[in-house]
Amino acid sequence: MVRNSRPTLIKSITCPVESILLIEDNQAEARFLQEILKGSLLHQAQLTHVNRLEEGMAHCEQHPVDIILLDLTLPDSYGLASLDKLLGKAPGIPIVVLTNTNDDDLAVEAVRRGAQDYLVKRQVNQDLLVRSLRYAIERQQGEVALREANETLEQRVQQRTAELDNANTLLLQEVQERKSVQERLTLAQQAAKMGTFEWNLETNQVIWSPELETLYEVEPGSFGDTYECWLNTLYEDDCPTIEQALHQAIVDQQPINVEFRVIQPRGSLRWISVKSNVYHDAKGMAQRIVGIHMDITEKKQFEAQFLRAQRLESLGTLASGIAHDLNNILTPILGVSQLLPLKFPTMTEQTHQLLDILETSARRGSSLIKQILSFAKGVEGKRISLQVAHILQEIRQIMGQTLPKSIEIWLDLSSNLWIVEGDATQLHQVFMNLCVNARDAMAQGGSIIIQAENLELDDTAARTFLEARPGRYIRVTVTDTGKGISPENLSRIFDPFFTTKEIGKGTGLGLSAVVGIVKSHGGFVDVQSEVNKGSEFSIYLPASQIDVALAAENVDIPLGHRETILIVDDEAAIREVVRTVLETYQYRVLAAESGTEAIALYQTYKDDIDLLLIDMMMPGMDGVTLLSLLHQINPNVKAIAMSGLGSTRMTERATSLGFQDFLSKPLATEDLSQALRRCLDG
Repeated sequence: MVRNSRPTLIKSITCPVESILLIEDNQAEARFLQEILKGSLLHQAQLTHVNRLEEGMAHCEQHPVDIILLDLTLPDSYGLASLDKLLGKAPGIPIVVLTNTNDDDLAVEAVRRGAQDYLVKRQVNQDLLVRSLRYAIERQQGEVALREANETLEQRVQQRTAELDNANTLLLQEVQERKSVQERLTLAQQAAKMGTFEWNLETNQVIWSPELETLYEVEPGSFGDTYECWLNTLYEDDCPTIEQALHQAIVDQQPINVEFRVIQPRGSLRWISVKSNVYHDAKGMAQRIVGIHMDITEKKQFEAQFLRAQRLESLGTLASGIAHDLNNILTPILGVSQLLPLKFPTMTEQTHQLLDILETSARRGSSLIKQILSFAKGVEGKRISLQVAHILQEIRQIMGQTLPKSIEIWLDLSSNLWIVEGDATQLHQVFMNLCVNARDAMAQGGSIIIQAENLELDDTAARTFLEARPGRYIRVTVTDTGKGISPENLSRIFDPFFTTKEIGKGTGLGLSAVVGIVKSHGGFVDVQSEVNKGSEFSIYLPASQIDVALAAENVDIPLGHRETILIVDDEAAIREVVRTVLETYQYRVLAAESGTEAIALYQTYKDDIDLLLIDMMMPGMDGVTLLSLLHQINPNVKAIAMSGLGSTRMTERATSLGFQDFLSKPLATEDLSQALRRCLDG
């Protein structure tokens, strides 16, 4: 803190030290400091030693004190709380903090809170202690001197207005002194949060503040008094930009404002911003550069995350825009796959299987669309009782068909796995992401092992995991034999946008989504990894409190009673498929491709139409406007809303606007029939 100390501020500032208060409970260290002071320039100062903070504050009330040496570890107080109490009791006395360990963060925070300096006990010597005490008092006196200089200047202006010619030279000197003090005090205040430097261009010597070297994570004195030592820490690609900016500032006599990257000793890359001014002599020749260095790494990270977030927002908007159209495409596919077995009851078993595959694929496509909307817009997934084994078997089948032949995949499932409450599509995404990451970690081939087992955590076992609670869990473990994860990256792998993959090969969102989904299911994630030996990701999902039989049940689809249904949808394929489904289940059907046509049909057949199926998103007149106009014709009209953007909010919005129910596309036959019966029978 005191190395490369500033030159004396102005000649009127001196630093007599007559009384020093030492608050230190360690007698040996107190005697050591006393011995150091005896042989120093401050040997005439009276040193008062107390063991406790309360004794020190009482002494300040009763006796004059020039400066205080404060140990942060005391019997009656600890840490920065000691500094805060002492500043509140003796606000006008400079304080130098004593620390046992070279804790840069603690020291910098102490200076930010009001300490004038800090000293590491094991590094204290006579010269360092004396300079630190003098620096602390000079800094305190500087503030007083500046205040007095302002008052004196105002008095002189008032008193010597009549003698302006004679006092002009003296007034100019006072103004220059005031500017000098103001500049240095401003830099000293800024040094509490950043590092400062002063570069003498004539001698090419640079004074680096200790805070600046702390900012670069180098040992005090590492930069010496030269420009070249600092330049060596810069990221190689940024060096030409910095040198050009410095040269241009000197030539153009303009302030320096530049950002660049530095490589710290641990190998991490940080962003630094330099803001400084170039000072010239009366002839316009550049003499010195004074400025500050600020760490802006977080600012740069936030900017990058903001840009990524904007791209994600654009993706979300795009997803919302196409979801309706995709679900409209899937609706006739799903409807036809359910109708064909009814139309052709004598078809072969193989044909039935193909139609089952078609129906399953359509439903999976709809689930994937919902999952995309869930990620982009926060739409909640549907939680059901499900068996994890079924999902893992499907993952095994998909990965087995897509993995390169150099990678083997093994599935080990315990018998009688418990049931979990969850969203099948979201859990499918979790396990698929883990398998894809395992594949990417094994460029030269290897093995992926997927295991699932029942596990009950008691209080002791639950305490070994940060987010675990005692209870029953399904543990799914995905193990690979890949390159592993380094210790410095292991703590960051779940951070959004963090990725070690090349640009264009990873977004840094996969594992972040894994953690988000698992947490939303009440579970947690554990990771074990060793470089060059592989990684093991364990997913813990809470087991359902009630075991549920998951055997497929045939759902009885209720038949109609020759009621008349008016279908309003701009998609011709949807109108025809829904018409066929309803007619198959004994309904009479009218169809309109627009809101205008629907109004005309309703006015003609209003006494016959029992209920309307209305698409919410149509060109020209949307479903909400259509229902509002129909209410003017018949306030008791019944209608069910349909949309490709299904969500809880859409359902609530539809019912609040006067619809009796809401159906999400693609329309499943059983859902459609049950909704019709609820509205017609109700």
